[in-house]
Amino acid sequence: MRTSFRQTGKHGEAGFTLLETTMALVVMMIGGLGIAAVFSFAIKNNTGARDRAAAIAVAQQELERLRHVSFNDAALTATSTPIISTAMNGTRSYTVRTSITNTTGSMKTIQIQVTPASGSTTWALGSVTIVSQRASFALGAYSGGP
Repeated sequence: MRTSFRQTGKHGEAGFTLLETTMALVVMMIGGLGIAAVFSFAIKNNTGARDRAAAIAVAQQELERLRHVSFNDAALTATSTPIISTAMNGTRSYTVRTSITNTTGSMKTIQIQVTPASGSTTWALGSVTIVSQRASFALGAYSGGP
């Protein structure tokens, strides 16, 4: 039984040619660039998710502040234009727009929209909005009595 080998060159040396090596490096480079693009995309989205979570925390803090005042307090007075303020969470500042409308005589709708203030990084996810309703403890038309 005789085995044959591929022989190249004068001295019977076997190996890869320069063209084969170059093509393998090009294929590996394309794969590496694809992986780098995925990492860049993941970092951008993770940063956006962190900023969004911080904006939700700011909106919840503002809503809790409004829940702890009495129903007839001046802070819960319905206005035609939103109340705009600025809040800080960590090192990032946020613009808070609070709209309060009278839904009925004993119910108010509170809408809080939080948007990060302009900074060095762009925030691709937009603003965060929380809508809640606040009712008074007044008894309605049917109070269960005679």
